[in-house]
Amino acid sequence: MKRIAVLLSLLAFGFSAANAQFKPEGMSFATELNYSPGGVTLDGAFGLSQYGAKFRFFINPNMAVRLSLGLNTSSSKDVTFFDNAGTTYQQVLRRTSTGFSIMPGFEYHFSKFERISPYVGAEVGLLTQVRKEKTTNTRNSDMTQTKTNGIGFGVNAFTGVDIYLCKGLFLGVELGLGYNSLRTNGAETTSTVSGTTTENKTDDFNTVGDFGFHAVPALRLGWHF
Repeated sequence: MKRIAVLLSLLAFGFSAANAQFKPEGMSFATELNYSPGGVTLDGAFGLSQYGAKFRFFINPNMAVRLSLGLNTSSSKDVTFFDNAGTTYQQVLRRTSTGFSIMPGFEYHFSKFERISPYVGAEVGLLTQVRKEKTTNTRNSDMTQTKTNGIGFGVNAFTGVDIYLCKGLFLGVELGLGYNSLRTNGAETTSTVSGTTTENKTDDFNTVGDFGFHAVPALRLGWHF
């Protein structure tokens, strides 16, 4: 009797799972977090997001508007040894780069499968970046620091798929074709030599652009509610 009760419970669970509505319905929200171990750098200027979040509002089961937020951070440290009149000292160069992106877009989902939701779409948005370089040494307090700000835009056409593990929880991948452009507007330099500090700002600018396919090996984990 106990075995029959267990069997009936398993059958009931399987029947309910088979008939559950895994994918989003109309007028509902979804959000996700993603992590990409190593973005793609565009000529050393800025890169695809290593950390990100996405918010989606499903107008109906097939159409959704979305907002993607991305954050890319990197840093490096170079140490050079010098020998001056028998005295050894170090010169340290530190570089940091922080980029942010905000990309609104649109998705069209194909509702042929129960647990799998393939989609296509497009997005356009804003890119910003702050780069810093600072040089110090262990011999004295002299230092030089340079800060460069950049702003630009990105346009992407993409395709992807959401795989629903259970009701409201999904994993996914995405790839696309896009163009990104970033313009740096001059550099602010602060130097300290023998206790005297000077500041200088240049009016030079530089624009870096990239066009091509991109496929980020990102782990995407999302919730629909």
